[in-house]
Amino acid sequence: MKDSSGNKPVTLYVVPGCPLCADARAWLARHEVEYLERDVAHDFGALRAMYRLTRQGLVPVFEAGGRALVRPSDDELTRLILV
Repeated sequence: MKDSSGNKPVTLYVVPGCPLCADARAWLARHEVEYLERDVAHDFGALRAMYRLTRQGLVPVFEAGGRALVRPSDDELTRLILV
């Protein structure tokens, strides 16, 4: 299933004040990708979901199409979300 822009639905797991998370948001904005943001610092359910996906606690984490990437490169994000 894709959103109205033709992309796979994306969930972005973040913490407040994280520069890498800000970069992740900027990448999504540049590529006009709609996403659901989950704050793992203030939402225990989001933290558990992220940990179930990745078995680790680093952010940002992108989830799309049943796959999750931790701190991915631009090329990895393109393959995960835009292809």
